[in-house]
Amino acid sequence: MIPISFPSRISPDFQVAHDRHLAWPKSFGLLSSEQEESRHLRGQFPLIAAMFYPNARGSELDLGVDQQSWYFLFDDALDERWGRSPERVRSLVGLVKEGIRGESSPLPLAGAFADMRRRSCQGMPEDWIQRSGAHWASYLDHHVHEARSRQAGRPMPLSTYLRVRRHTIGVAPVIDLAERLSSCVLPDRLYELPSLTIMRDMTKMFIICDNDVISLDKDARLGETNNLVLCLEREQSLSRRVAVEKVMQRQRKVLQLFNITHQSLMSDAAGDGIEPAERDLLDRYCTDVLQTTIRGAHDWHHTSTRYRMPVNSSAS
Repeated sequence: MIPISFPSRISPDFQVAHDRHLAWPKSFGLLSSEQEESRHLRGQFPLIAAMFYPNARGSELDLGVDQQSWYFLFDDALDERWGRSPERVRSLVGLVKEGIRGESSPLPLAGAFADMRRRSCQGMPEDWIQRSGAHWASYLDHHVHEARSRQAGRPMPLSTYLRVRRHTIGVAPVIDLAERLSSCVLPDRLYELPSLTIMRDMTKMFIICDNDVISLDKDARLGETNNLVLCLEREQSLSRRVAVEKVMQRQRKVLQLFNITHQSLMSDAAGDGIEPAERDLLDRYCTDVLQTTIRGAHDWHHTSTRYRMPVNSSAS
């Protein structure tokens, strides 16, 4: 495991949210069998939400849990029913994207997304609504690229994989919701600061590395070729052990750049015409949004049983 200096945090309402979290997907007709329900429980999605959003309580934490449940229901649907056909994935993505605009498809997965999106946008400023909607659209659209690769039976080149994976890893919408649930929503003027762009990119890259190492055995068993370790193994003729080491080295460098950029941002803010209240907002964004996303994902990856499934299971 990579040593991380950020503290592990969890919402005090975790257990309450866990106890009631199945009701939301089931209200849309999802998790319709005991087998599906049992597998969903093994993923421990309330745990990752409570780690991503340690400041969230009550219905706000429920929103974060529902987002995580939806992510993995969507992921499983792609793996098991839609993901080998780009045309089917494009159709699914189109139905789900209606929810970004406030519309609701009768498809259960799309209806659940529309409900989650509506609740997320309540009371939020227009700039946040627009940019978070763009992030969701990009997340969804890039799954069509992955489906094309699977259908063709050709692994993505490393550069293409990283370009696509930065979207399909789904970190951008997690960060967006963390702004809301940690009460530190940035105006576009601050959100677009170059240092924050770097830190968000490093957050995505750290989690890609973490996820692809943790899910490596599962991906290899299921014949999934689009994994950072497997890309390095193929393109650089590395052994699997060396490829894993290279990914972990990259992860350490990413974390180092994240920390250096955070320090630079806060030291430079005073001279950039940023008011003290805005500097405080920026610092809380870095700690309560970006750091908790990195730490929460890392802790969950090394805790959840989702990646330790029986050999005949298919989970992501």
